[in-house]
Amino acid sequence: MRSYLRMVLFALGLLAGVQLPGLLELYFQRIDARLQQAELSLSPFQANAERHFAGDLGALQRHYQQSPDPVMRGDADSIRLLIEQQSLLKQEQSLAAAPWYRQTLHLLSSADRAWVRDTLAHYSYVVPLKQEAILCGLLAGVLGSLLGDLLYAILAWPFRPAPRRRNELR
Repeated sequence: MRSYLRMVLFALGLLAGVQLPGLLELYFQRIDARLQQAELSLSPFQANAERHFAGDLGALQRHYQQSPDPVMRGDADSIRLLIEQQSLLKQEQSLAAAPWYRQTLHLLSSADRAWVRDTLAHYSYVVPLKQEAILCGLLAGVLGSLLGDLLYAILAWPFRPAPRRRNELR
């Protein structure tokens, strides 16, 4: 029974592990799409900044902020938010070239939770035959098997027979 449990845990780990590269790829595709959208939204402001402020969006934003016109002050907040989003997305996009294990650590630890949830909501399970997917799958399978064995050993510990002493054997 224990060997069947080990095989099931290995298979589950393998199937879960091969999903990771596809999930990472979708996450970075979505980041790229968001970045393109942010840049598209900023392009009219960027053109205005090129004409009047030597391309400095920050100077354009400050100019709008200092305007007595409340509409322009509202646009200043919009520009600021777009600039911040573009900067954050560029930071995220820079990790797309990192190794898969570094991307995974980032996704688990410091990626924007809303973007991760959005990616998970739009992810469909695949079994890619890429080197990274096979490696992730094997690692997850072995780890699942080892953790299952460890859990089994911990749970079975109280029920193992007590060791006999040499004096009792005579």
